[in-house]
Amino acid sequence: MMSKKEIALTFDDGPWGETTSRILDELIARKIPATFMIWGEHVLQYPELLEKAAKSGLFAFGNHTFHHLSLLDLTAEEIKEELELTDRLVKKYTGIVPAFVRPPFGDADAEILKIIHRPIICWSLDTRSWEHHDATLVLQEIQSAQDGDIVLMHDFQEADANALPAVLDFLEAENFVFKTVPDLLGEQLDDEAYIYYSQNRRDKVGFENEKGKK
Repeated sequence: MMSKKEIALTFDDGPWGETTSRILDELIARKIPATFMIWGEHVLQYPELLEKAAKSGLFAFGNHTFHHLSLLDLTAEEIKEELELTDRLVKKYTGIVPAFVRPPFGDADAEILKIIHRPIICWSLDTRSWEHHDATLVLQEIQSAQDGDIVLMHDFQEADANALPAVLDFLEAENFVFKTVPDLLGEQLDDEAYIYYSQNRRDKVGFENEKGKK
């Protein structure tokens, strides 16, 4: 019998209209936990979707800033304002303040860690939907999944929404157990001084990442 492996699916840039709704419906119907990285401006447009996600009890929520700008281009005060605006919105519609941050484009370094005073969650596997917009290629990327991966998806992207049923089928067939980011990382997430990429990889340095990722 194949041993169980753990994986965390994360969705950036929502809530967003029809695509977030489809993703929520699929995950809730199958009782699959995941983590949503919330873009504050979009909450103003679709607060009901954030409320729906929170009411399910299945999901964790991260702060993906308010305007979705590279933190490397902002002052310390601007970074704090970006996070505070989204914190307030997430708390209003979920009852909690996000305990961690996903920086837009994955742009983060040691100085930003000092400003944020929260763990930064990046990723170890990217479906690259933001680049190719192709559900078939999303599934192809997922087929390289490994134990402990944090997966970057986007509920803003139709390709990820279209691919999700097949993605879940594949991972279940491969004996993956779905976790939220807090459940995957466990007690180590209490240490705010790290950038996390997967269950077993974290550092204080930051990393170079391609522009265009969300």
